[in-house]
Amino acid sequence: MSILVCILLVLTGAFAFLTNRDMFSPGKFYLVSFSIFYAGALASPEQYELWLLMLLVLLVGVATVCLEAGAARRFPRAAQRPTFPSSTERNVTFWIWIASLPAIAAQVYIVHLFNGIEGYINIIGNRVIETRGLGWAKTLTATILILNLIYFGIGLTRRRSKAWWVLWVLHLLVVLAIGALSGSRGSILTAFPLQLFLYHYLRRPVKIVYALPIGLALVGCAMVIGVVRNGLRADQGAVSTGIDSADQTLSLSIFNYGVLPLRMLLYAPDLQLAGGSTLISVLTNPIPRDFWPEKPDTGGVFFTKVYTGDAWDGASNLTPTFLGEGVINFGWLGGLVFFIMTSIVLMWWVVRYYQRIQSRAAGCIDAGVAIDTVLYGLVMWAAVALMVGEVTNTVQNLVMTQVLPALVMKFVLVKKRAGRPVRT
Repeated sequence: MSILVCILLVLTGAFAFLTNRDMFSPGKFYLVSFSIFYAGALASPEQYELWLLMLLVLLVGVATVCLEAGAARRFPRAAQRPTFPSSTERNVTFWIWIASLPAIAAQVYIVHLFNGIEGYINIIGNRVIETRGLGWAKTLTATILILNLIYFGIGLTRRRSKAWWVLWVLHLLVVLAIGALSGSRGSILTAFPLQLFLYHYLRRPVKIVYALPIGLALVGCAMVIGVVRNGLRADQGAVSTGIDSADQTLSLSIFNYGVLPLRMLLYAPDLQLAGGSTLISVLTNPIPRDFWPEKPDTGGVFFTKVYTGDAWDGASNLTPTFLGEGVINFGWLGGLVFFIMTSIVLMWWVVRYYQRIQSRAAGCIDAGVAIDTVLYGLVMWAAVALMVGEVTNTVQNLVMTQVLPALVMKFVLVKKRAGRPVRT
């Protein structure tokens, strides 16, 4: 079974490149993500049931590649700059920095709450427990990423001064600093592949010879950050990362994000089902637990409590994957049907979205198109990341920290023209 899955992955990847030259298409992104998050299964290829479940996950990627095969458009070598744009941009730098102030203030507040940088660094490894009740502040800090991506995307729509780009770099440094203080690998590294994605669609297609080394470097950074996050300590101004400790090795957990939860479900003596409550938590999770102590747990919290015996005492949670969340809610048969049907519908919608963005990116590009491309990139990213995530956090983060801020900034930054010049 392991050989079948690997062969199907290679053949699907080859078919994806032959039918659609766009390197950043959703099907290719799905296959690459599958290759990374399920690579840990190669350590135990004899687990037939595990590889059968992985085959179901891969089949969603196969369906996505087939859906997009007939939808691909030929990209121009470089995107056209607007001769007569349908919209004009307001002062992007000014409004982006103004919109970033709540995120910066929220991060300063969190650090101050833990008695400064040194105190905050020492709780990063236990941040899930220590920062309970600060969801509003963490939501604000997370909005700064999309602001920087909008900043960058609009910057690509026409020539900018060096001063403009210097201010963007300063903003990026603020984003990376806040990401580092969050303790999340995604908060630090997500900006870079999405910047490459935006350059690909808004300026000119990126060649694989450049994208592949960048991708490998980001995976390597994710492994190192996993060690630093767990070993980071500060004492009297001296900061240690734990990388040089004898008992520390590079974190390989990224290659088992999809494998470990499925393996745990397969080995579980019996399934304790949530009955759909983890999906309902998408709506109930924003309600503070002080007001509703018995509100439904998210997929990760339920999975960790029930299937690991709350192994980390609430300090960390293990995401069940989208397939696993279907199983812990509806059992094996119902969960597998739920996963296949929902995933294919979701990826079909992403491919349709991709078609619209691809069509717009092939034409004249202005600030409105740039923001729409940023939105598509984040939606596609979230849809694929759901493969190894949980429904509630994925949906809430997408809506609250990405989609809503992007729509607000589009309203603020993009000024529609009253009419277009008549061509003669």
